Order: sequence, then C-alpha cells, then structure tokens
Amino acid sequence: MKALVSIFPVTMLLIGCATESPVIPPQDAAMIEAALEDIRIGWEQGDGSPFYTHFLDWEGARYFEGGGENVGLDDLVQNHVEPEAELGLRLGFSNIQSHFEGSFAWAVVDTEIQLTTRDGRDIHNRGHGTYIFRWVDGAWKVVHTQSASSPVRRVDSSSP
Repeated sequence: MKALVSIFPVTMLLIGCATESPVIPPQDAAMIEAALEDIRIGWEQGDGSPFYTHFLDWEGARYFEGGGENVGLDDLVQNHVEPEAELGLRLGFSNIQSHFEGSFAWAVVDTEIQLTTRDGRDIHNRGHGTYIFRWVDGAWKVVHTQSASSPVRRVDSSSP
C-alpha cells in the first residue's frame, strides 16, 4: 500500500505533463488590424482572396453590408465584393477598436465609402461596422460582419 501511495503523485504528474494545455489565442490587435487591412484592399480591388483567407466559410454564415445580406462567403465575394470594385469603390476603415474574449474577438470600425453607381450617382457614406472573429487553426477568422452607413451631409456654401 505504501508503494501505491508514493507512486500515485508521480503518476498524476506524468499524466498532467502529457495532457495538452488549451491554446490561448493571442490578444494581438495588430493581427486583427492586418486582417482588416487585407479585407479593405480586397473590397477596393474586387479581389476575393483576402476574404477566403480571413473569413471562416461555414454553413449558415451571413454577412450584412449596407442593409443587404449575403448568405455564405461565395455570395459575399461574387455578388458584393467583385461588382462594387467595378464601381471604383474606395473604402476607409478608421478608429479600429479590437476586443478579445477567449477564442472570440471583435473589431468595431468607422467606415467611409465612396463609389459611383452604374447610373452615374456619386455615393459618399460614412458609418460603422463590426467584424466578429473566432480563433481557428492558429488564425483569427471572420465569422460575421455587420455594417451601416448614411450619406455624408454636404454643406451648401450658398446658404447664409
């Protein structure tokens, strides 16, 4: 019995060493900001590759941009990202605020959007967006987006 009692702590120590500790994702805002910059450039250039790199394509994914909805990553890229680049889209992200909680992170951004529609209307909107991330396979992946914006009010210089 004495031998069993003295082996028990050693056995528990070995089991503890063999067990993987949970992966704690880096709470590094620079990683989130770098992904957002890649995504911003992808929007402007109509290039889906940053989306396929930084988004988690999962069944049920929905992305809300400017009041519209895209279901799934292919829908977002093919029916939103690629066509808007053809309209001369210029997109700015500023005041990026990243937050972390375990294997989730989210970034709140101020946005500025400029483009010319196919019928010649100039659009210049400012607003806000949220990107929700999940730590998957050693990277922060976007799992959901939401944005809203409204037209920039122009000051009429002829008004008193």
